[in-house]
Amino acid sequence: MDILNSLESLLPKYQTTLPFSKQTVSFVPFRVKDAKNISIILQEENRKLALTSLVDILKTNVKDINILDLCMADAEFLFLQIRSKSVDEQLNLIHNKERIQVSISEIYGKNSISSQTISLTNSVNLVLETPTIKDLLKLNSFDKEDLIQACIKKVIFNGEIFHVSKYLTNEIKVILDNLPMTVLPKFEEFMKTQPDLFLTIKTEDGDKEVNGFLTFFTYR
Repeated sequence: MDILNSLESLLPKYQTTLPFSKQTVSFVPFRVKDAKNISIILQEENRKLALTSLVDILKTNVKDINILDLCMADAEFLFLQIRSKSVDEQLNLIHNKERIQVSISEIYGKNSISSQTISLTNSVNLVLETPTIKDLLKLNSFDKEDLIQACIKKVIFNGEIFHVSKYLTNEIKVILDNLPMTVLPKFEEFMKTQPDLFLTIKTEDGDKEVNGFLTFFTYR
């Protein structure tokens, strides 16, 4: 429709470089049709639904990349950049019932996209990689066990590579449930090194680092 094309041409276009994938992407500000998804992201306690809404907004306002291939922290960063151009630079976070105003420009990234091979035995290895949005959308929840599951990309048995994407979710859970307990610290260490956004806020108890999955949208 010509009217829609004309309206689209009126929208200012911006660019940003994602902190982890290092891709330069173009985006436009939020539109009226984004209001429902924005409300879900800000208020919904179901993080799976909030993530789905986040993906829908990014797909609408960013055209030159595949959103599903991004890591979570890059997607969060991109949402915040769009918000800064659509509303303002300020965010209102709530910590211990206290409202704290912070600037989006004060939110930084740490760690990097990575991969690691964990040896279970001489014949069995697991390949871990930073999960993408596509991986996260397949999860039933975002507790620690499910997030670990999203990191496992390959199982190498006697030199033969089995891609986890070809397994059903319950089959991967069976593999996880039968791993030796000694492997857990290796998983947890890998999780600690994954891409993350963080912000330092001042509280009555001193400086506090705020970070985590969807923290800057639903933080309480």
